[in-house]
Amino acid sequence: MKIVVDSSLLSEALADADKAVSSKPVMEILSGILIQTTDDGLSVTGASERAMIQSYIPEEHVEIIRAGAVVLPKIALELIGKLNGEIEIDVDKGCEITILNKNEEVVVSGFDFEEFPRPPEIHWGDTTPIKGKDLKEFIKKTVFSVATETKMPEITGVNITLADNQMKFLATDRNRLASIEKKMEVNDFGSAIVEARGLAEVEKIIFDKDEIQFGFSKLQSGQVYVVFIKTDRFTFFSRVLEGQYPDVERILSRVVTVSKLRVNKCEFAKSLDLIYTLAKEEKMNQVRLAASETELTIRGNGKGMGKAKGEVNPLSLEGEPFTISLNAKYIIDLLKAIDSDVLSIEYTGKMTSVIFQGDVGEGSRYIVQPYRTEI
Repeated sequence: MKIVVDSSLLSEALADADKAVSSKPVMEILSGILIQTTDDGLSVTGASERAMIQSYIPEEHVEIIRAGAVVLPKIALELIGKLNGEIEIDVDKGCEITILNKNEEVVVSGFDFEEFPRPPEIHWGDTTPIKGKDLKEFIKKTVFSVATETKMPEITGVNITLADNQMKFLATDRNRLASIEKKMEVNDFGSAIVEARGLAEVEKIIFDKDEIQFGFSKLQSGQVYVVFIKTDRFTFFSRVLEGQYPDVERILSRVVTVSKLRVNKCEFAKSLDLIYTLAKEEKMNQVRLAASETELTIRGNGKGMGKAKGEVNPLSLEGEPFTISLNAKYIIDLLKAIDSDVLSIEYTGKMTSVIFQGDVGEGSRYIVQPYRTEI
């Protein structure tokens, strides 16, 4: 392979593809990035054992002198990022890569592209169109709630449902739950569990203006095995997680509101952040919320280091006053996902779920389980 390409374009494509690469790859070749000439230009692919990102450089931006492919080692990404202007990349039959830039020359050893994983076979016919801005919102409002360490790998992913003219994302670690659903024209694909890490990484390279084709690819049995996100700049593939997702719909349907408190989100977040500075010294990040018609008091202790209290004036309280102890970190996470100025906190009874919501138009809802001990 021999090509000439602008270093900044290649660096951008490499950076996008690299977001699929695991920090601890299961095989050495998965630490690198595949670059390959195509009829349309150059494809740049990064992969882990479950996800893959394939970015593109159109033919008008790359001169293909000799077609071919090679897997660049990780160090090549850093080296190319330090070069300016056009670069020439020449690969010999032994996968030795020569990079020329003006008066500079770098030679590195690559990997045989034949050993690199192939993209999954996709049925492109049935996809759901969605704006980049909307898909980023779905990911942002749920992905933080997945489990990170668990014997149940299925809850390390986001459960995505496309059915009944509705898109729905659900995420839970069994102590909290995040959900968002919106009406839109979708193909009736059913549900699939997608690894959260891949979704979080691909969110970083989606532009608000992107026109995205989103879909599930199924086996002949009808089982979903790959979820894909395609734009004119890249394609993201993720093999789905196996297992049965928890029946969180049942949890949502059983929740009955006893009291509903409305507060200014920014005022609440500012006060909570101050309390959390101490509360995070405790193992459970515990804070206590005491709500009445005239004030919402937030208290927290700091493992022998001190204590803090904040007060926020409620906008309204429907129902009886209540007191509840919660994980402050969980609340701070969900506040970052809510865009509304007004926050609703719904108390559903002693030792039962607490619901947080912004404006109803956001379509998102957050549930946090309380602690049995109060401070």
